[in-house]
Amino acid sequence: MARDSRHSAHPVCRVVAKSRKKTRSAAGSQLWTMSDDEIAETLLETTRLRAQVEALELKLAAEADRRAVGDKVGATDTTSWWGHETKQDRPAAKRRMRLAESLDRHASTAAALAHGVISVDHAKVITECVDRLPDDLDDASIPERAEKHLLNEALDCDPKSLAILAKHVLTVVAPEIGEERDARALEREEREARANAWLTMAPDGKGSYRGKFSIPTMQGAMLRKMLLAFAAPKHQAATKDGDAEQDQVERRPSPERMGDAFCELIERLPAHKLPKVGGLNASIIVLLDFTGLKSDVGRAVLETGEPISASLARRMACEAGLIPAVLGSRSELLDLGRTARLFNGAQRLGMVITQRVCTALGCDWPAHLCHAHHDDSWLSGGRTDLDKGRLLCPRHHARIHDPRFETTIHPDNQVTFHMRT
Repeated sequence: MARDSRHSAHPVCRVVAKSRKKTRSAAGSQLWTMSDDEIAETLLETTRLRAQVEALELKLAAEADRRAVGDKVGATDTTSWWGHETKQDRPAAKRRMRLAESLDRHASTAAALAHGVISVDHAKVITECVDRLPDDLDDASIPERAEKHLLNEALDCDPKSLAILAKHVLTVVAPEIGEERDARALEREEREARANAWLTMAPDGKGSYRGKFSIPTMQGAMLRKMLLAFAAPKHQAATKDGDAEQDQVERRPSPERMGDAFCELIERLPAHKLPKVGGLNASIIVLLDFTGLKSDVGRAVLETGEPISASLARRMACEAGLIPAVLGSRSELLDLGRTARLFNGAQRLGMVITQRVCTALGCDWPAHLCHAHHDDSWLSGGRTDLDKGRLLCPRHHARIHDPRFETTIHPDNQVTFHMRT
């Protein structure tokens, strides 16, 4: 720690010691006496000061590494010593040391950081991009031109945007070779991303599945776009009750909205368009106890042995590719339903034309986004006839299968729900 402010000490030692003392004093000051303009300007200057301090820190780190400072105290290397003394995570210390070494080779970027005109994140993007340039370039000035171009762009871009521009820097500074090389690099990146795509998921024993995945940019963008269509505030508000609840839904954290959207996307996937497994579509077999089914209580069991509520099974059976296997009291198979009992495309089109919106009273959810529901449950012998089918939005479809609610169908074909007492 630099504490030496004596005149005989090295100028860097004196500057660091005095700066720490003055900064500590400023941090203890009362800021309410500052004007708005002073607050705004000082905040920006402090950000630039931080960049300058980090530039000095990285320069010192590179010099310490050259002198093998860590060896003198028995550390594995200088990075380990630095991380231990400053309580940094070892991976973080290694990343900063790599940047320090790279800045030694890129004087223009190091100077811009020292002047506080770019941030450490900008510097990391620039140095990594220039270091990735091919070694077989005919024009030796291309790396320098690329660095200057990115430094100029960094003045108007945040690090994320700069990283996107950096992928195509060769096309800008050397278009005669850059377009072909950038195209090949992009194709290689896409092949590697697809080859390295992965997904893991497993039940957590608490009613959920947990997992992680890594997929290429294109498929990731497609998935995100689909989920955002379901997670949009208008969509979420239309599937909830009341103004207060709608207000709450619109302010839910984004990860929760995206989770709801992911569930809805999976429910809407047409099973008949998915690849077949063992000669069957990707359908889920659900075992339902006949007694529980008739009394609106109980549970169903998936083919994997995992339980779900009977009400959820009934709701999903109306729209998704479920094969309900209804069992008697001795587990004899009473009925094995078929996905052919789902409403077909022509029937769906007929309901869309005649019903236009969700048939729940007061709901204006568009017909093409609704689920098709059987008024007479086909699990109990009902027929999949057009005059016995209705469109319900996801929320009201869930509610019509919820035993807590009593359903009334009015002469105008609209449905109302009342909580059972």
